Amino acid sequence: MRMRLKGVGGWATGSARRVSTRVSPRQVVRPSGACGRLRAKREDEGEAWEEYQWRKEERRSQNGNGATGARGENAAGRRPGALSTEDEGTWREQGFAFYQNRRSSAEDEFAAWDWGHVNKEDADFNPVWTCIRKEAEEESSAEPLLSSRMYSSVLSHQSFEMALANILANGIGDKNLLPCQLIHIFLSSLQKDKIRTAALLDLQVTKDRDPACKSYLEALVNFKGYHALQLHRISHDCYSAGRVVMAQMLQSRSSEVYGVDIHPGAKFGKGILIDHGTGVVVGETAVIGDNSSLLQGVTLGGTGKASGDRHPKLGNNVLIGAQATVLGNISIGEGSMIAAGSVVLKDVPANTLIAGIPAKVVGSTKGNPATLMDQLLGSMIRFTSSRISLHVISFNKEDSSEEPPKLQTGVAVSPPL
Repeated sequence: MRMRLKGVGGWATGSARRVSTRVSPRQVVRPSGACGRLRAKREDEGEAWEEYQWRKEERRSQNGNGATGARGENAAGRRPGALSTEDEGTWREQGFAFYQNRRSSAEDEFAAWDWGHVNKEDADFNPVWTCIRKEAEEESSAEPLLSSRMYSSVLSHQSFEMALANILANGIGDKNLLPCQLIHIFLSSLQKDKIRTAALLDLQVTKDRDPACKSYLEALVNFKGYHALQLHRISHDCYSAGRVVMAQMLQSRSSEVYGVDIHPGAKFGKGILIDHGTGVVVGETAVIGDNSSLLQGVTLGGTGKASGDRHPKLGNNVLIGAQATVLGNISIGEGSMIAAGSVVLKDVPANTLIAGIPAKVVGSTKGNPATLMDQLLGSMIRFTSSRISLHVISFNKEDSSEEPPKLQTGVAVSPPL
């Protein structure tokens, strides 16, 4: 007896090189080698998936949702598993966005991919949202590669809160927390007037205060500081409603994805800017007033020696520079500015400029420092053999004399090396 065996070169006879004397016709016709096995595996997987979809449709028909015909086609003449306008929950079950599927019941090819593009007349009227939609349309024309992103993030949504919920859900979603599941949680919070208004004001001030932000669209789609702040507003809403584990989960994902760690219990006012966002840490009992600005690396933490109410309280219109640290249950007065890299351990009066480690009063502020975003202290650094000293000075920039500048107290200082 001579037979060709799968995966064995040459002919095998009897028991000399026999591996198996029972070879199915399907195994014989398939080519040998790694490529053949891979092709066969893919064919098996494809057939198994089709069979699964047919069985799934048969179960639906048995429950009274419609009869299936030959080869698993239903009464509408479409293959099982394909989406139709009647299957409102199918895309949620499958775990991907509905607009990524062709509408099999559509009359023509154009309608097959029309999953409800929101026209200008149907979109919510809001000056900021209207501007965002216009910017998205212009960007889609200028950058065709981004047209799908613009559609899924902005143009397919009727309102600002729906677009924001979609962006945040896709930003922190993973294989265990599907975006299509998170979006409903986010919408339930963002549709509340207080949270929606705060999110719009945050977007407004991000564009106004950050010179790197040229449009509302950029802030909404790309700025992670804004994303982290809005995700905190949602987690704080869950935390306040007693959904502590859900709130902590959102905090954890925000920390992983955006590098911003804000406890769900922290309270933020309206019109907040978190610029860059990386490394920002805010404790549970911290309070941030309206129209305040925080730069990267800011820490609003506790001293480690107290429990309960143990974190800073910021008034309105406060600016905290990059890498500044504020510790303990202390008060930062309205309109104050904390210089970059400072460590604040005591209460700060209103309209005060503080700097140093530990921070000390070095001047006063004019106007709203959080809006002006002016972080220059008019300072100079004097190097000595043992330390570096920071001296705040007043000088005339137009004065070209070589005389060393004078401190306001009248004490002369050496010019910088």
